[in-house]
Amino acid sequence: MLAKEFILGLLTVTPALVEAMLPIHIKNYRFIQPSTPDNDPKQNKAFYVKGIDYQPGGSSGYDSANKHDILSDPDICARDAYAFQQLGINTIRIYSVNPDLNHDKCMTILNDAGIYVILDVNSGNYGENLNRADPSGSYDALYLSRVFKMIDAFKNYPNLLGFFSGNEVINDQANYAEIVPPYMRAVQRDMRQYIAKHSNRSIPVGYSAADNTDLRLATFKYLQCNSLDGKKVDHALNESRSDFFGLNSYEWCSGTSDWKSSGFDKLNSTFSDAVIPLIFSEYGCNKNLPRTFDEVTDAVYPDNGLGKVFSGGLVYEYAEEANKFGLVNLNNTDKSLSYKKDFVNLKDRFSKVKTNNTIEAKLSNNTIYKCDKNAILKIYKNFGVANFTIPDQPKEIADMIKNGVKGDNVGKLLPANNYTVPTSVKYTIKDQNGKTIKATIKYDKNNTINELKNKTSSVTSSSSHKSTTTTSKKVSSTKKVEKKDINVTSVDDGSSTTLKSSKSKGDAAMIDFSTSFIQSGIFAVIINALL
Repeated sequence: MLAKEFILGLLTVTPALVEAMLPIHIKNYRFIQPSTPDNDPKQNKAFYVKGIDYQPGGSSGYDSANKHDILSDPDICARDAYAFQQLGINTIRIYSVNPDLNHDKCMTILNDAGIYVILDVNSGNYGENLNRADPSGSYDALYLSRVFKMIDAFKNYPNLLGFFSGNEVINDQANYAEIVPPYMRAVQRDMRQYIAKHSNRSIPVGYSAADNTDLRLATFKYLQCNSLDGKKVDHALNESRSDFFGLNSYEWCSGTSDWKSSGFDKLNSTFSDAVIPLIFSEYGCNKNLPRTFDEVTDAVYPDNGLGKVFSGGLVYEYAEEANKFGLVNLNNTDKSLSYKKDFVNLKDRFSKVKTNNTIEAKLSNNTIYKCDKNAILKIYKNFGVANFTIPDQPKEIADMIKNGVKGDNVGKLLPANNYTVPTSVKYTIKDQNGKTIKATIKYDKNNTINELKNKTSSVTSSSSHKSTTTTSKKVSSTKKVEKKDINVTSVDDGSSTTLKSSKSKGDAAMIDFSTSFIQSGIFAVIINALL
């Protein structure tokens, strides 16, 4: 018996884990990065976003009429990929790109450099966003055709972590918080249906909330709920919920804030009932310059801080603009880049970040969250709950979901025999003292491991949905499980929420992942003999 236990103990750590750029999926309140293409829940670990917001030029830096955007110039992408690596990040958020442009080279560079991307589907241009002042009038085929083209353009990149359906669309100006929420859910429903119908994998759809303490909490409770009674899932609500939730927060200011004065001490308890991943989609108050980013090591990541509830975040922002939030200065004439002191300080903080090794198999399967109108209105009295009804889907949008938008730009990573990623940088890079750096981009060959094996699994994810709008299913089983030291009830709603492999097609709602790590050779023989 001792020999058996000893050998089995060794076998649990035998499989070689690689830092591959495999598609991220969701289990309860964590992002999950597969450890190997076998995608074994007993080996997969939680993924923590350690990133920055990336939109050089700001909102004015994007123009759909131009023949370029931030991901269409590989020389610029190579320059910035080098800076990303020096900073020590794993994710960037991009606010606006043109879905009609080719992004293959830039996304390949980012992938091979070890960088995931979270992408907003909107822009500030007319017809390219949900107008918060007129959500009913702007929720139309013109807008959704643009959103669907974004999905088509980026769905095949394995380093696409997810989409943001909106950024601060629900805010406290005028009556926006009252009229926008149901339409935000409608957009997320439509995005999910389109992904389920036209993508080979599930892609998480999230929302980025305004920096308003009460409103963001009400928004969070509204957008993550999927059950009217807290016991069984309502399919229409489950399909329109957020897969993950981002907070734009500037409450911790370097040098003058701490755990309590920033209000961070309340975030753990305020969001402890999350059943979807939470991140800071923007953070990094610039009241005191240069920023020292003490919140990174003192609050955002460690387990004694927000790490037990949150999954990291994105510092605002990469390039220096008039608002003075930049980490680097960019010269628009010669395209050179120079680090600011903020860059150096953030790099130092990121190098000290330690995240826990949460294993996917240890996480609860629970994804049920009650839609509680009174609880939401108690937090923000003018919030537009609308009895959790969601606007009907116009026929034109339903037709696009069924047939596709038939855009001619569907991106994909480029194989090495077709495109050689650059190791050198075309433009000058200088450190914070003005000294030119000899920049060489390093690529881990494991980053080119991008596809999951075609195996099935019962891994539960809140990001998988059927492409129908049926009502809730009956509860078929319940069991007690543990999540963040809180007992919750795991409920199977009777509809499939299994994840789909990056290669298998199958049912539009099915996403299959491997349940078991494939043992081979002598290890397989030993296991069979022992078991």
